[in-house]
Amino acid sequence: MRGGNTNFMKKRKILVLLPFLAGLVIIGCKHLPEEQQIIPGTTIIPIQSITCSEDTIYFQQQILPIFQSNCAQDDCHDAQSHEEGIVLDSYSNIINTGDIEGGNLNAGHIYESITQTWGDDAMPPDNPLPQDQIDLIADWIMQGALNLSCDALLCDTLELTFSGDIQPLVAAFCEGCHTGSNAGGDVKLTNHAEIAAAGANGSLYGSVAWEAGYTQMPQNGSQLTECQLRMIEMWIENGMPND
Repeated sequence: MRGGNTNFMKKRKILVLLPFLAGLVIIGCKHLPEEQQIIPGTTIIPIQSITCSEDTIYFQQQILPIFQSNCAQDDCHDAQSHEEGIVLDSYSNIINTGDIEGGNLNAGHIYESITQTWGDDAMPPDNPLPQDQIDLIADWIMQGALNLSCDALLCDTLELTFSGDIQPLVAAFCEGCHTGSNAGGDVKLTNHAEIAAAGANGSLYGSVAWEAGYTQMPQNGSQLTECQLRMIEMWIENGMPND
């Protein structure tokens, strides 16, 4: 009996320790999500999702679409062309190949190029960025050039207007490809008449919603958020007012 009790106690101790040991294994093997890992040897800062603020510039929603729409195109600064070794299709590439430093507008050539209005170094070469987008990029750099994200930003379906919601959305995600003499697919989206025409024939919503039969837009970019798609859909359903 005494030997049996001893074996019983040993087994009980093992059973008690198993959950504890399993916890150690789980803790020891736990990894951060990929988007929260900093790759050694780079200046990448992980995406930080925080509460929205009107005083903060959010790279994922406000800055990245400008670069993707106006710069990360064929024969320019996409991953395949990488003109002068500069790729402007993601946060890591924009920071590293563009030599951007938070708080320093003079670092690299990105800000200098987008503020030039003529010459070979002026970018984009055919369609300069509007001043409000240049100012937005400048504010982002001066705020530290952080990789911030805020899903609720630029997405309000309660007081929807063309001038306050739809036009800025199209300007950020689409206008870079759909303006000037070389507009993609010969489709221009620079004013209410042009955007409303695309809305009326179904190509605007079909493209950004990635519906079958339409080219997925934004080109080389991520799909618009559900709320942004709903904004465009509601504007079209409301008769596409020019308000």
